[in-house]
Amino acid sequence: MKSAARNRDSIVDQSCEALGALGLANLTVAAVAERAKVSTALVHYHFDTKAKLLVATAERVAARRHERRARALSSARGLAAVDALWDVVASSVRDGVERAYVELVLYARSDAGAAEAMKLERRTHRAAMIARLPALLRELGASPALASDELTAALDAQLDGLSLALLAGEDPAVVRTAYDAFWLTLLAAGQTRRR
Repeated sequence: MKSAARNRDSIVDQSCEALGALGLANLTVAAVAERAKVSTALVHYHFDTKAKLLVATAERVAARRHERRARALSSARGLAAVDALWDVVASSVRDGVERAYVELVLYARSDAGAAEAMKLERRTHRAAMIARLPALLRELGASPALASDELTAALDAQLDGLSLALLAGEDPAVVRTAYDAFWLTLLAAGQTRRR
């Protein structure tokens, strides 16, 4: 028999997956329970409302998404890190993490708990990115042309836009070209600054 903590953890994991596969409009407690192989009563025991389940889901989805991105940038150097980050974005679209994140961003506009959960996770992510990006640009032979927080905001906005383009069905090769152009622009700006 599963422990209470494992049940709760499994329910949140399955809620994340269901959200990525079904979308918020089709996400039900019953669908989550079925995926977690537990009763709806057990889901309600751990999360007395769907809103509370969505807050836990928001925390988990945001943490996974941001952790993947930070790990990609910190696990390699130079161009390998840039390529690893692209691979994470593309795989996050394929496995539903990006769709779940977008759904939760929209949901958080009307739910303070979900908004706070996502804001806290984004703050943690931004701190990791602020620490990593200037060094990555130096590894690529450029100086940062923006302050670290501005560079992080620009990269986050670019990645969010590219994820949306992939979710909308744009050709991945075209989206990858836009990603590469973004990095080339950062490098060119850093080269100009070094002169």
